[in-house]
Amino acid sequence: MQPRADSATLNVQPRQRRVVYEGLAAVPDGSSVKDLLTRVDISEVELRETLRRLDAAGLARRMKGTWRAVPLETAEAEPAEAEA
Repeated sequence: MQPRADSATLNVQPRQRRVVYEGLAAVPDGSSVKDLLTRVDISEVELRETLRRLDAAGLARRMKGTWRAVPLETAEAEPAEAEA
C-alpha cells in the first residue's frame, strides 16, 4: 500500500498540476477526463499527461475511468511543552 500524499508533495508540483489536483479534490466522487476538461483550461493531451504525473506522485488515482484526488495527510501540530 502506498503512503498517503502530504501537502509538501503537492506544493512542489507545478502550478498546472496543483490546479488539476484542486479540480479533482472539489469532486469527491471523482471526475472523468471529459468532465475535467470543462473545469480546467488546458488541452486534453496536457490534462492526460498531468493526471499521469499526479498519479506517479501519489496525488491522484484512476478507478474505472474516473480520476480521484488522493486525500492529503494533515500535519498534526506537535504538542506544546508538557505543563509541570
